[in-house]
Amino acid sequence: MTLLVRAVLFMTCVQIATSQTLELTSFLAEVEKAHPSLRAAQFEPELAEAEIRNALGRFDPVLNAQYQYKDKDGLDKINTFDAAVELPINTLFGPKVKAGFSRGLGTSINPESSTALAGEASLGISLPLFQGIFTDARRNNLRKAYLRPELAQAQFRQERNNLLRAAAMAYWTWSEAETAVAVADTLLELAERRLAQISRRARAGESAVIDSIEIAQEVLRRRGERFRAMRMAEQARVDASVFLWNGDGTPVPLNGAPIALPESGSPPEADDALISRARTLRPELRRAEVLQQTARLDQDLARELMRPFVEAEASLLSSDLAKGVGSPDYKVGFRVAQPLLFRSASAQNQVADITVQRADLQKIIIERTIDADVQNAAIAVRRALERLDAAITETNLSRLMVLAEQRRLEAGEGTLLTLNIRERFFAEALQRRVTAQADLARALMLLRWATGTI
Repeated sequence: MTLLVRAVLFMTCVQIATSQTLELTSFLAEVEKAHPSLRAAQFEPELAEAEIRNALGRFDPVLNAQYQYKDKDGLDKINTFDAAVELPINTLFGPKVKAGFSRGLGTSINPESSTALAGEASLGISLPLFQGIFTDARRNNLRKAYLRPELAQAQFRQERNNLLRAAAMAYWTWSEAETAVAVADTLLELAERRLAQISRRARAGESAVIDSIEIAQEVLRRRGERFRAMRMAEQARVDASVFLWNGDGTPVPLNGAPIALPESGSPPEADDALISRARTLRPELRRAEVLQQTARLDQDLARELMRPFVEAEASLLSSDLAKGVGSPDYKVGFRVAQPLLFRSASAQNQVADITVQRADLQKIIIERTIDADVQNAAIAVRRALERLDAAITETNLSRLMVLAEQRRLEAGEGTLLTLNIRERFFAEALQRRVTAQADLARALMLLRWATGTI
């Protein structure tokens, strides 16, 4: 490696390392620790737990009690008390167990409601015979609620992966901009040294004055390029700092310098292996599968509603508690409640079928999108490696041209203008190499995101 290239690379590395280096892993850990979007996403598991508790609450025992009293001419016309505890059970047929106590007294009470002074106790069960055997609204809501934690976890992972991808892209853009500043500083310093040398030679009469003007113009041009690079680096630092937050919601300043851009990388695996891994790890696909299961649960409920609702009831009665339990009486019955045209039920069934079809199609779209993400990321890595190899070769050739032109100038066969042009080409080659390195870093991170391994 020649002195010029050594000077450029050495001074670039020194300028990047002047402040404490902030590793990419540390940067992403800070982003993940307190970013507001992730903190908001962390509430999803708590919401899922609340939904499960709410669905379980529909299976809580329910107490119903009622007391009525009516007096006429000092006599009890109506004196009734009814209390019952009903417990729905989450099992096949969805039965409901009911324990009750009734006492009915009075001169004008319905004979069916009349009891002995001690009252009447009952214990019964009710269960559907057609609609509601396999599922009902209670059980369907509970089954969907049990899927909610998986949905919340997938949603959180999706938010996390997208956030870390954006943060990593901003980090590498910052590193690229800082490297570009270091290259511009080095090239400017080389030009300023040459200006000082030529100015001394011009004052001593060993060189034409116009050469000092020529190199002065080159210094100003490179100084302008340095200002432009500094502006891009300042903007990139601000963009990267947006991802850093304190736990109390206040922003965190971005301190230190980014790590150097990668000089090389390994080619990615075959697309089939990458796609298989992505379909296993990407949270978008898991989220689509959970939504698909939820839609099918609603479809099962809608199909259940197409059956007539017939409920059977049976209970044992103790008619006179004052005489002990003895031989209990019993009571049976049937209840039918069903619209005759089934229009509402058929509409719900149609909507549920469409929702399932949409969920199936959405899953197919997500699978295709994931495959495309992986293929694009793998292509980006392969092309970035090829581009970096070409940029390195171009840089080496540009360096050789600069050295050759410098020897020609020292031998009196070349001109300062030609040397400056050769150095410009060399500077452009260095910039293309920096861009290729940054593109490789971004492509590698994009591949990690596409396969769900970020």
